[in-house]
Amino acid sequence: MESPHNSEIASRTVALAGARASISPERTVRRSRWRRHLLVAATLIFVFGLIVHRLWLPLLVYPLLAPSVCPPHAVDVIWIRSSDGHSLSTEDAIPQAADIFHQNPEAVVLFTEGWPSRLVELGVIPPMVEVLRSALKDYGIPPERVIELKSDQIGLWYEAQAVADYLQRHPDSYAVFFVEEFGGRSTSLVLRSAMGDDIYHRVTLVGVPHPQFSAANWWRCRAGIKGAMVGYLYLIYSVVAPRPVVAPRPLTLQDFDKLIPECPRPRGKSTP
Repeated sequence: MESPHNSEIASRTVALAGARASISPERTVRRSRWRRHLLVAATLIFVFGLIVHRLWLPLLVYPLLAPSVCPPHAVDVIWIRSSDGHSLSTEDAIPQAADIFHQNPEAVVLFTEGWPSRLVELGVIPPMVEVLRSALKDYGIPPERVIELKSDQIGLWYEAQAVADYLQRHPDSYAVFFVEEFGGRSTSLVLRSAMGDDIYHRVTLVGVPHPQFSAANWWRCRAGIKGAMVGYLYLIYSVVAPRPVVAPRPLTLQDFDKLIPECPRPRGKSTP
């Protein structure tokens, strides 16, 4: 004898089969036609995007860019930074700084440094401030025009505070800061947080393109794609925490010596 549960399942199966059979062939044709139209539209959009990629790909990195504007003629302070202690963030900052000096011979260069370089501490290479003074000397800029500012802790936020203290002691001075093109927006957030609005409005950010890529062709090389990804990571971090919660502490040479493991002692008795 058939149970009520089995009869209910059988009735549902018959009902579903009847519903599927009731679908008209015209509706099936319309669905297939609609899917075909979607596929054609997606293909056309993809092909059109490839043709005009030079127009929309630069827009992807637009939120990262620093304002590429010429510094005002009233600039008398040039801020140049080294993030790693053995290279400049923007190599093109030196000739641009020389152009500002030609317009205003009384200008000064403020140099700040991020992480100290181990090569400098070991005496392998000279300090970056001396390298900068030597490079600017080739353009006729006296070495005494380069002032090195020491920040209390490591990081751009603390370097910006040191520059803000200098500008506060010189209320009539205006500064220009050369930054990497893809790091302009994140840098502006950090500077505004560290300096305050009054001092920040006296600093002009100028984005300098990377030697291998720029906003117009960043997708053509691996370094450009990596630069865009890193730029967005820095931008997100600068929005969430423009000031570092805990300032990083660089390791000294003594710290490195402590991290070197000792040679294991040989087991067993030593031979006389």
